[in-house]
Amino acid sequence: MVKLNRQGLVLSALMLMALATAVAGPVHRFIAGWQPLYLVGACLLVALEAGVVHHALRSQQMWADEFLRYIVPEIFVMLILMRVATTLGLGASTLANEARGWLYDPVSIFDVPFIISIVAGALVGLLAHLMMRDLMVLEPREHELPGKHSDDSEHVLALAKQDRLAALRRISTRFVFGGVALLIALGIEAVNIERVSEPGLPISSLSSAAAVLYFVSGFLLYSQARLALLRARWRAEGARVADSIPLSWTRASWLIVAGVVGLAALLPRAYGLGLLATLQRSLGWIGYAIVMIGYILTSVLSLLAILPILLLSLLTGNSANNEQLVPPPPLIPPPTPPPAAPSEPRLWAALLFWTCMLLLAAYAVGIVLQRNPGLLRALTSRGPLAWLVAQLAWLWRDTRAWAGLAAERVGQLLARPVAIAPVRRPPLRLGRLAPRELIRYFYRSTLRRAASGGLPRRASQTPYEYRAALAERLPEAEADIAALTESFVVAEYAPRAVDPGDAQRARPAWERLRRMLRGLAGQP
Repeated sequence: MVKLNRQGLVLSALMLMALATAVAGPVHRFIAGWQPLYLVGACLLVALEAGVVHHALRSQQMWADEFLRYIVPEIFVMLILMRVATTLGLGASTLANEARGWLYDPVSIFDVPFIISIVAGALVGLLAHLMMRDLMVLEPREHELPGKHSDDSEHVLALAKQDRLAALRRISTRFVFGGVALLIALGIEAVNIERVSEPGLPISSLSSAAAVLYFVSGFLLYSQARLALLRARWRAEGARVADSIPLSWTRASWLIVAGVVGLAALLPRAYGLGLLATLQRSLGWIGYAIVMIGYILTSVLSLLAILPILLLSLLTGNSANNEQLVPPPPLIPPPTPPPAAPSEPRLWAALLFWTCMLLLAAYAVGIVLQRNPGLLRALTSRGPLAWLVAQLAWLWRDTRAWAGLAAERVGQLLARPVAIAPVRRPPLRLGRLAPRELIRYFYRSTLRRAASGGLPRRASQTPYEYRAALAERLPEAEADIAALTESFVVAEYAPRAVDPGDAQRARPAWERLRRMLRGLAGQP
């Protein structure tokens, strides 16, 4: 069972929330009535849930169809959350008119702000998924203990080391590019577009706090990633490390970050501009540079568009003067269009559609709450849902007993674990699989047949250790076992591409092993 990295999950979610806050700063300048806090809060929830979903995907080793059934309710709840955040951010004063339009035209709910919010939520979820993937790659594995791998598995350990270094580089690259995007957003917010020569505008306190939070959480996340890399290296080398080392590492990281932030805040400002003023002036110059580049590009494009017209007028100017101007023909007014026939809105169809959507939304929210029992307890014990239940109990004073029984029954239904129906997979067509997936299928089907025949693979065994154990029980198939194992190791861990020739070379060994294991298990 893969353990959830809660600290990495929270730090990556805070990074993405801070980046979304900084990007929302320039947008708030142009849309004064928009409140970005609702969208920022929604992005934080999406980042946290995306990390939890990725952990469930990796720990349960879901197939593609299982993952789709798992992720569909999450996406549905994300759409509901973004719709609520969009409506609250733009203000609920026009909600009645908008709701009337949504009732008769359900497609109109996907307006431009809602689509932008969906794109922002999807980007935040994707980035959170990538961050959690890299953090899980950095974690040490059970089979990497010195006493649990043989000389044959050194190649696998070398590939795992390369994967960890690549994951650490990806984390640092995302942190750097996110910092660049954050500085550009702050520069756009600080620039005075109406009067470019004037001093820059002050950056909002929300954007400043988001910048500090981004860099603090980013440095802490990178520090935890480095610690995970060192732990994996120590584990593979058999080094004995005290249990207090991770806690000391975390405390030292916090002290270093706090010391840098405190030192920057206490720097003297009497000799010139202060730190914040210098940062604001620098961001203002970045914004001015962006505006000037836009002006130059606009001027060049306008000149390129006008130049052909000027050349054409010079070439045709003399002939146009010699010709006698012919007055244009009189304009004939177009015929009056017939009056539009009154059309009745299809209210019943719209009501049926929204009833189905509400049922689907309730089902999706129930599934998500069942997967997160801690969130369900927090909502029912305190907060808006508990307040709503209390108000309903006060209104229905005469039927308090009935309401209590109903609420208890609903709580029992929500607390039930999700029943996972048996999966009926459609017949697999091997010709449609990619070469890498085809080799993985050969190896996993061999594992299933070997387990049915009484030769299961233990969780702590590496592919090479299981190859030795299986060859000891089936010495006549040692060559096929070795060939299929080597093909699987290359397909699973090698960074190079797997071509169809590799899959064709692995298929005969798989077919011979399948026949042998089928006879061993007594299958028809």
